[in-house]
Amino acid sequence: MPTVKQLQAELAAAKAEINRLQQQNASLLEQLAQSPSTTVPKRVPIATVPRPHASPSSLQLKPPTKRPPPPELGSAPLQKASKSKYAPPLPSQTAAARTFSPPSTNQGFKYLYLPIQRRLPIRQIRSLLRRLHINSNRVLDIHYPDRHLVALLLHNDYEAEVRSQLEKFEIPIHDDYDPMDPNNLRNPYYDDFNQDEKECAAWSVFTQRRCT
Repeated sequence: MPTVKQLQAELAAAKAEINRLQQQNASLLEQLAQSPSTTVPKRVPIATVPRPHASPSSLQLKPPTKRPPPPELGSAPLQKASKSKYAPPLPSQTAAARTFSPPSTNQGFKYLYLPIQRRLPIRQIRSLLRRLHINSNRVLDIHYPDRHLVALLLHNDYEAEVRSQLEKFEIPIHDDYDPMDPNNLRNPYYDDFNQDEKECAAWSVFTQRRCT
């Protein structure tokens, strides 16, 4: 069995090794502090030496745990600032801007007559127009003047834009349709009317459609 003197000698050697490691650690910290571009790492903890028991083999020092150095602050890639995309004006903003524009030289309104397979709710018609990139808020009136025909009331300033959109989707426009033509009266009730009476009836029917 080892004597007390042997154990004391081994303990003194272990303390000396710990002291040497502490001095080495302090020297490294001082060198890192003098470097401006290096971040000072946290102090590496030194494992404590257990008290000797029965055997000198128990007086073994645990090696200090190596930790990877912290990443350099300047090495992190800089994220590119996202370019602000141009946001088109909202329809409400465009309408507000028109309030402060000079009066149009093309005053007036016009109906465009389009073919349609069947009658749909007016709200659905406006939804379909928006799908065609037509501002339904600028369509002032929608009604059905005849079978398989729908009428859109527009300001003259907006007519060219609507025609252009309709041409893109190959939607024909019935420019030759006249809602006040007596020949477009479909109700048999007017069959016995003379020409003047039919013209008055056609005008009356057209006016009623605009008011409803």
